[in-house]
Amino acid sequence: MDTALQNDFLNQSLISHQIVFTVGKRTETDRVSSLDESKFQEAKNKGRELGNDILKQLFDKVEYGKIESHFNTERLNSKNLNSVREKIINLYYQREIITDEVAKLSEKHKTLNGQYLKTKNSIFRFLYKKKLLRLTEELEESRTALEAVKRAQTESYLNIRYEFETVEFKDKYSDLVSAFTSLKNSDKIWDMTYSEANTDTKAAAQTSMHRNEVVFSIESIPAIKTDEKSFYFENYNGGDFYFYPSFIIYFKTKDDIAVLDYSDLQLHYSEARFLEESKNIQTDTEIVGETWYRVNRDGSPDKRFVNNYKIPIVLYGSIHIKTESGINELYYISNFQNAKHFCEQYKLYQSML
Repeated sequence: MDTALQNDFLNQSLISHQIVFTVGKRTETDRVSSLDESKFQEAKNKGRELGNDILKQLFDKVEYGKIESHFNTERLNSKNLNSVREKIINLYYQREIITDEVAKLSEKHKTLNGQYLKTKNSIFRFLYKKKLLRLTEELEESRTALEAVKRAQTESYLNIRYEFETVEFKDKYSDLVSAFTSLKNSDKIWDMTYSEANTDTKAAAQTSMHRNEVVFSIESIPAIKTDEKSFYFENYNGGDFYFYPSFIIYFKTKDDIAVLDYSDLQLHYSEARFLEESKNIQTDTEIVGETWYRVNRDGSPDKRFVNNYKIPIVLYGSIHIKTESGINELYYISNFQNAKHFCEQYKLYQSML
């Protein structure tokens, strides 16, 4: 394929999409609406069609068969964000088609390269001059095709540009990102996934909690590029959260996406006292007391246990994420001050929108 033609094609708007968001105070009519099933299916199909169109125009290929998916989760979306959700769904299916083609072409290129090297290094290579020439040409064609599809894959994204109504809006979002940067740098962040009453009457802790370490980072979903920083909460047992200046994305799979208004996602801060073994205490965690591994009702050690020992009581910051539509996530942060500051900045920014 002619390189100039490839570059011209990749500059077309077919591959990437752009949205300009004005960040400011919203009216009540913008608030709540859901994307119906027909719109969701239409977005998926359009994404598949665009992916095939891109490959067809690159290589004059026929369309692939349909890939069936099921969306069976009700999501609450802000009315003015339905188009964003449709475009994200569209782009994920577009990227899926193109990514499949990248994998196929990569495998083909690898096979051709292996054949070429085997023939070139053969002691009988002087007998295979025509074969070597053919393999050289096929290898170059394969490389060109693979590079073209990889460029198409790279350009399959939603480009979001933000315009803040006032400097104050921009400053408050910058404050939120700064608070998040401190939050993500806490020594430990845990997703609390399960709690139950402790039936051991002599144990110091009345509640047992299951936790899994997770990561918070400055990150966006692959289908979106923006001119402002976005940040990410990893969710151990569900969809992850991606925060942008004008909305939040709950992303589990390409079929399980919600685009949420800041007004719909509530963050609640509290302080949690936790019994932590000394070896597990982080350097940024505050110790606020101690108790015994086996303890009497009055707080004294139960002397019937020979190997009884003291356990520090530490203070963690708790961030509880909730929506009326059913999201319910609890995080513990080793540095309670970082958690508290982030939630304060979140509420300040949320109150402005």
